[in-house]
Amino acid sequence: MIRQLALTVALSLSIGGCASTSAKPALDEVASTVKSRSGHSLRKGADGADDKEAERAIDGLLARPLTADAAVQVALLLSPHLRAKLEELSIARADYVQAGLLKNPVLGIGKTAWDAEHIDPNLFMTVEQDFLDAVTIPLRKRVAATELEATKLSVADEVLALAAETRTAFYEAQAAEAVAAMRALVDDAAHTAADIARSQHGAGNMNDLSLTNELGLAAQTGLERKRAAVASAVARETLNKHMGTWGKRAGWKLAAKLPDVPPSEPSLERLESRAIADRLDVAAARRNVQAMGYTLSLAKTTRWTGMVSVAVEAGRLRGSERISFGPSVSLEIPLFDQRQAQIAKLEAYHRRAEQNLEALAVDVRADVRAARARMLASRTIVEDYAKGVIPLRENNVRYSQEMYDAMLLGVYQLIQSKQAEYDAYREYIEAVRDYWIARSDLERAVGGRLGTDGAPRASTAPSGPSTNPAAGPSAAPPTSSPSHSNH
Repeated sequence: MIRQLALTVALSLSIGGCASTSAKPALDEVASTVKSRSGHSLRKGADGADDKEAERAIDGLLARPLTADAAVQVALLLSPHLRAKLEELSIARADYVQAGLLKNPVLGIGKTAWDAEHIDPNLFMTVEQDFLDAVTIPLRKRVAATELEATKLSVADEVLALAAETRTAFYEAQAAEAVAAMRALVDDAAHTAADIARSQHGAGNMNDLSLTNELGLAAQTGLERKRAAVASAVARETLNKHMGTWGKRAGWKLAAKLPDVPPSEPSLERLESRAIADRLDVAAARRNVQAMGYTLSLAKTTRWTGMVSVAVEAGRLRGSERISFGPSVSLEIPLFDQRQAQIAKLEAYHRRAEQNLEALAVDVRADVRAARARMLASRTIVEDYAKGVIPLRENNVRYSQEMYDAMLLGVYQLIQSKQAEYDAYREYIEAVRDYWIARSDLERAVGGRLGTDGAPRASTAPSGPSTNPAAGPSAAPPTSSPSHSNH
C-alpha cells in the first residue's frame, strides 16, 4: 500500500514537474473549435511567422471592399479585446501546472534547549514537508484540468460572441451608409424643388404658402441628411471598435450594398435542442458544475486529515563526527474545525453552479425562439417591401411622370412622389439590415453558423451531466418550420 502511494506521488511529481506552462495546445484547440463553427481563423501568436501572416491577411482584407465575413476575420485577427481574452488560457494553464506541483519543503535551523548535552555544535536542522499536499495532487489536478476545459469553452464562446457582434456592427454600418446616400438623394431632390419654387414665386406663379411648404420640406430633408450622415459615421466607428482597426487601417470601404435575402431558409426545426447541445457557454457551465463537484469531493476527502507534515531533524552528536537523524510527524487534530463551514460553502457553490446552468439553459431556449421569430418576421417584412410597397411606389412615380408629361400634374407632386419612392427604398434597406442582424442573432443563439440544412457546424463540445432545461433533446415537440421560399 505504502509503495503504491509512494509510486502515485512520485508519478504525480514527475508529471507536474515536467508540465509545460505554454498555452499553445489550449489555443490550438480553441482555434479549431472556432474554425469549425464560424469558418474563421484565430491569431495564434504575437510574434513569429504566424504574426506576420496575420498582418498580411488583415491588410489584404481591408484593401478590398469589406464584407461581413471579412470584417469578422479582421476582428478575430486584430481585436486587442479578443487577444486579452485569449490570455485567460495562459492563466488557466498556469493554474493547472501549479496544481500539479508539490509545495517546497521548509528548511529550519534551531538551537536545542538542553545546552549541547547530546549534540555539538548546539544546533539542529529540520526539513519539513506537507505530506497531505503530495497525496492530494491527483485530486487537485483533476479540479484544475476541469477548470481549464471550462476556460477553453468559455474563451471559444467569447470569440463567437465577438464574431456575432462584429457581423451585426457590419450590417448596421453598411445599412447606415446606404441610408445616408439615400437621404442625400432625397435632400438633393427637395432642394431642387425648392429652387424651382423660388423661381416660380419670383415670377408670381406661386403663392407664399406653397413656397413656404417647399422650403420647409427642403429644410427638413437637410436635417435628415445630416442625421443620417452622423449615424453612418457612428456605425462605422462601432465597427472599427469591434475589428480593432485605427489609423490607416480605419480607411476601409464597405461593399456596395447589403447582400440579398436568400431565396429560402434552411430547416429551423429542433434549434433549441441543438443550442443546448452545442452552445459553448452551456458546455462551459457544465464543466463549472463538474469542477465544483470535484472541489467539494476534495474538501470532503481531506476533512478529517487536515494538515499532515513529515519532518526530519538532523544534528551532529557530541564527541562524534556522525550525524543523527530523527523523523517526526505533525498532525492537525480536527477538534474545533472539521471543515464544516468550508464544505457548506462549497456545497452552496455547487448548487449555485447547477442553478446557473439551469438558468442559462432556459435563457438559451428563449433566445433561440425569439431570434427565430425575429428572423422569420424580418424576412416577411423584406418580402412585403420587395413585392408590395416598392412596386407600388415605383408605379406611382411612373404614373406621376406620365401625368406630368401630359401637363396634368405639377412638378412638386412629381418630386414628392419620387421622395416617397426613396423613402420606400430606405425602409427596404433597413428591413434587409434587420433580417441579416436577426439571422446573425439566431446563429449566435444556436451556437454556430446556419448551414444549408439549418444545422450548426460540427460541435466539439463535450457532453456533460444533464439537468432538466439543459438536457440535450427537448421534451417539447419540435417546432414546425413554415415554408420560407419566395412566393
